[in-house]
Amino acid sequence: MSWHWRELLPVDRYTVRTSDYLTDMDQKVMVLLYQPLIGTVANGLYTTLWAHLERDQWVSSEQTHRQLMLMTELSLGEIFEQRKKLEGIGLLKSYKQKADSESRYLYELQPPMTPKQFFENDVLSVYLFNRLGKTQFRELRNRFSVDAVPTSEYTELTYSFDEVYTSLHHSEMVSNLRSETGEALANHTNKTILSRHDKQGFSFEDFDMELMKNALSSFVVPEQAITKVVEETIIRLAFVYCVDPLEMSKIVSQAVGPDERVDLELLRKKAQDWYRLEYGSNPPGLGLRTQPMNERTMNQKEPTTDEEKTILFYEETSPLRLLELRSEGAQVAPADAKIVEGLILDYQLLPGVANVLLDYVLYQYDMKLSKPLVHKIAGHWSRKKVKLVQEAMQLAKQEKQSKAEAADSYSTQKQQGKRNRKKDKLPKWLLEEKQSQEQAKAETASASETKSNQQNDTEQQSKQSFESMLEELKRSKQQKGG
Repeated sequence: MSWHWRELLPVDRYTVRTSDYLTDMDQKVMVLLYQPLIGTVANGLYTTLWAHLERDQWVSSEQTHRQLMLMTELSLGEIFEQRKKLEGIGLLKSYKQKADSESRYLYELQPPMTPKQFFENDVLSVYLFNRLGKTQFRELRNRFSVDAVPTSEYTELTYSFDEVYTSLHHSEMVSNLRSETGEALANHTNKTILSRHDKQGFSFEDFDMELMKNALSSFVVPEQAITKVVEETIIRLAFVYCVDPLEMSKIVSQAVGPDERVDLELLRKKAQDWYRLEYGSNPPGLGLRTQPMNERTMNQKEPTTDEEKTILFYEETSPLRLLELRSEGAQVAPADAKIVEGLILDYQLLPGVANVLLDYVLYQYDMKLSKPLVHKIAGHWSRKKVKLVQEAMQLAKQEKQSKAEAADSYSTQKQQGKRNRKKDKLPKWLLEEKQSQEQAKAETASASETKSNQQNDTEQQSKQSFESMLEELKRSKQQKGG
């Protein structure tokens, strides 16, 4: 269940701004690279907010969220959910200012990664590959690529800066710095100059870096080998390939070169090799995620009942891991993995909710995962906007109860006879026609019975007359003989 009304109201006002410039190339990257991951609705919201900024304007005028609802034809809850998608993937930063009885929001658009950053990103590139497939992924990468220049075949003639320009004398520099020119050159503390920053647009919070470092042997991996860049790469790889800190420490140990530095390419290869051993050759998908922290009810609570223990299990377990456990550690079939990915991507179910659905179908149908049935239930839960595990469990109980009642009703009808059971299933117009036919048959049968009774009476009367005649002849003969 979405609690957006606690944070957002239609009358709340908002302003859009950008700290970096946005270009036509950014628009192509959004449509071709980001849209397959976040969906058309989230991309449309980003484009709408972008359109608020007029040419050469970096801050928009103030508007209400009701106006945004009218422009996008989205409900406030949908806007809130799509906004979270943009925030999670690093395309939007949201700020809130509480003033008296009203709230004001500031939405700061973040430019998408450059094509080079995107395809070199260990997270987004893997998910895009898994979403589009090998052929289309390569076509997109080629579209954003240019042929490398064979610089070894050329002689560079480019002039350097100091060959073209001259420097000011020391006295001129001091004079200028003391003048109004120096004041103008100084940056204002309350202003930010537009810039295209070169950093990753989203963050991770779940990986325990300290635990991984403590598990590393200082003889194999020196402390200075774990640089900031190495840490960021480790966190991304751990997220994509679902590696816990202890396993990651083993992988990092295998990626240290003779120079006692972590080889990032080798680290990626070792992580991929580990994933293939654990999960097979299929690339990882979004099904490896677990229930988001803000949608958990047992996050900071110790379970005391069996139901609470079950909720905690569903919240902390990824859907693919659940299928592994139900098959006693066997590898998840590719078809089942696709079903899980569809629940997360197509039906937008949270991992914990998907776990409840998967378990319900598995236990109800002898551990068989029927794709049509899974999709039917997923569509129902998606329309009801189920977010919490507890809500999903309640719906599953209702579904099971409805099924049991239907089975009891069927059994009762079966005992009453096949004709009555079929009669209940007929439409009204067909029941009326059948009743007319039965009434006509009854009238015909009644007429036949009446006619038969009349014939029986006539035959009985004829039989009595014949017997009377024989008795009369017998008496007549006796009289003559006497």
